[in-house]
This record gives sequence, C-alpha cells and structure tokens, in this order.
Amino acid sequence: MEIKHIRWIAVVGLIAIVELQYVWLVNTYKLTKESIQMKGEELFPEAALQEVFLRVSKTKKDSTVTMSVNFDAEKDMETMSNPGQWLMSYMHVSFQEIALKDFNRDVSFTDLDSIYTHMLDSIGFSAAVASCIVDSTGRVIKSSSRFDINGKGILRTSPLPISLDGNRFLQGVITNPYWVIFQRMTLLLLATVLIMILVIVCIIYQIRIIVRQDKIAKLREDFSFAMIHDMKTPLSSILMGTQILETGKLDAQPEKKARYFRILKEEGEHLLSLTNKVLTLSKLENHQLKLEKETCSLRPMLEDLAEKYKAKALKHITYRWNLQADTVYADEEFLKEALSNLIDNAVKFSGKEVEITFSSGRLPGEDYIKVHDTGFGIPLKDQSKIFEKYERASAADRSRYGGPAGFGLGLNYVLRVVEAHGGRVTLESIEGEYSEFTIYLPAEENAAERKLPEEEQ
Repeated sequence: MEIKHIRWIAVVGLIAIVELQYVWLVNTYKLTKESIQMKGEELFPEAALQEVFLRVSKTKKDSTVTMSVNFDAEKDMETMSNPGQWLMSYMHVSFQEIALKDFNRDVSFTDLDSIYTHMLDSIGFSAAVASCIVDSTGRVIKSSSRFDINGKGILRTSPLPISLDGNRFLQGVITNPYWVIFQRMTLLLLATVLIMILVIVCIIYQIRIIVRQDKIAKLREDFSFAMIHDMKTPLSSILMGTQILETGKLDAQPEKKARYFRILKEEGEHLLSLTNKVLTLSKLENHQLKLEKETCSLRPMLEDLAEKYKAKALKHITYRWNLQADTVYADEEFLKEALSNLIDNAVKFSGKEVEITFSSGRLPGEDYIKVHDTGFGIPLKDQSKIFEKYERASAADRSRYGGPAGFGLGLNYVLRVVEAHGGRVTLESIEGEYSEFTIYLPAEENAAERKLPEEEQ
C-alpha cells in the first residue's frame, strides 16, 4: 500500500474518532443539562415552601393559621392526575395567599434565592440563581435581579402558582447553566482532550514508522540493485579476462597478457575494496572496529592517491598542494581510504577536467585536512543528508551532467571513520562551482582525552 493511501486512511480514521467524540460530548452535554433542569424543578417548590414558612415566622402576629381545602370534584378531577402533588400545590398556594393577605408579606426574593442556592449546592450544583413572579402570560412582574427570562443561556423552572385566582406564578432561574454543565463535565472534557492528543500522537508516530520502514525498504532495494550493478562490471571483466587467458591466445603477446593480468588485479581490488567498505561500515556502526593510531605523513599518502587516480582517470586532473601540517595522528589505513573516497568523488562528480587542492593545517588541539574540487558542487538542500548511508545527492542532475550511479557509501564511510577517530567532517559547497570537505582530527596530545566510549571499554 502506498504511503499517501495510508495517510488518507489515517486522516479518515482520525475524523471518525473526532466525530464519535463529538457525538459523545453532545449527548453528555444534553444529559447533564437535563439533569440540572430536573434537579432545579424538584428543588424549587421545596425552596419556595421553606421561604414562605420563613416569611411567616418572621411576623410578630399570631402564627396560628387555619386553612380549609375547597375541592370541586367535577372541576379538579379533570386536572388532577396526581392527588398528592395536587394537594401539595394547593397547600403551597394557600400558604402564599395567607402570607400575603393575612400577614401582608410578599415573596422575599433574597431569602428564596439563598435557600434555592443552598439546596442546589448541597447536591453539587454551584449555580447562580434568581427568582421572579410572572403572570399567566409569562410576563415578569417582579424579580430578584435583571435578566431576560426569555433569553438564551438560562434554565427556568416551571411556573409555580402562588395565587388562587391563577394570576401570579413563582419561577426559579439558573443564570449560569453553562458554567455548571462545564463543572460537571470537567473530567470528561480533560479525558477527551488527553485521549485525542494521545490518538493523534500515536497516529502520527505510526505514520512516521511506516514512512521510515518504507524508506528503509526502498533504500535496501536501491542498495541491492546498485551494489549488484557495481559488482557486475568488475565480475564480467574478471570472467572475460580469465576466459581469454585460459585459451592461451595471449601467450605469444606478453605485453597484452600482462595488461590483462593488471586489469584482473585492479577489478579484484575494486571488489575487495567495496566488500571491505561495507564490512568496515558495519563494524563502525556496531562499535567493533579497533583503530591503530600513529603519526602519519600526509604528503606521501596524498601523493600516492593522486597518482593512482590520475593514472586511471579518463579526464584531465590538476592537483594543487598547500600542506601546512606534514603529519596527523590517525590510523593510516582507514584515513587513506577516507581520503581516497573524497578524491574519488571529486573525480566522478566533475566535468571533463577537474582541479583538486589538498590543504592541511594545525589548530589548537586538532589538525585538519581539506580536499577542495572544482566539480559540480552540492545543492544546499542536499548538503544536510549527503553523509547519510545509501544517499547520493542530486543523482538525477549529476547523471545528466555525466555523473556516475552509485549507492552512497563513500561519504558515510568518511564520516564514520573520522568519528571513530574522535574527529568531525564539514562540507562547504556551491552548486556548479566547488565542493570542499574538511576533516578535523584530534592532535596527538589530545587524542587520549577524546577517546570514544567504545575505545575505553
């Protein structure tokens, strides 16, 4: 399955999860709102009854109250579905009438709001409440605070009759229901946010793993193809040369026979070098390579490499020398192979002719070696990954300019070897103008202080 399809599947899955979370939160919000509404409806009549008792108890008049119940069977039986509820409502209206007419005390909104707030708080609803008296049409006659009874963002209880003629009703209002709902859903909202973050992080992480695995798989395929292709030419040359030598046709031509032997040797050395490079990289990655460091002379090493590439190259190579430091402290075999890779790249990735400049010098605590070439250069966007294993920057562009195919072990080998010495490699390049690689190695007196952990074990 292609990566883009996996990404689309992940996006669709994420959208589905978000939708499910949204439906869950909406339903929970509705249930919480209904719960608050129901509790408010249950407690408001009790709060109103407590308020009327408190109002009557505050009067200095005789608190003995005589109340009669007038029951019209034909009229009241039609509207009375619950006798107990009807009786309580009738008693409440009667108490309200007595308090208003006999004791001349109307509803105390301050006491009612306080009692109602306390009741709601006792069951876990920290609500801001208000109360009002409305007429039969719902118009507010008197209220404990200013609010729009028909506005959004409030919860109202059912009108509670407080007069026998049905012209006055008491109504409770929760003015901050959204805040109460939010308080009730705090843990749920936090859990939802954490779950969504976790799901998104996991999906992104899984996609990155899949992308990385896909990249590794492609790199392995490219590496296998490139390595087989790179080995095919020398193997074909060796087999062809061996067959010709076996026929004995060149026994009478010693010069040609010697040239064939030289070709076979060079191709064998090329295969051996390639194999050793892969094995060396594997050992370096697993910290199994042991370096034999010593003081190495730079000029003989570089001159030998320069002659080697000048002899086998099919283009004109000019060398320039600027060696300020004659020696470095390193493993000569691996350092020479690393420098060989830099020269090889300079020759490969250049036009019909190339100029290579070798420089060296000494800095406080370290020595440096520079290999500067006038080749194709490396684009800025590729310079960050040029040292990665199996990477070759701008392969298509270089192929167009005549650059060779390959599988990108050379610069990774240079990096690994230099890091094994406790040093570093830097690159400076301008596309179409030049490339300059600089190897920094610890000076001999500082090498012991900069040992790698695997060397100390």
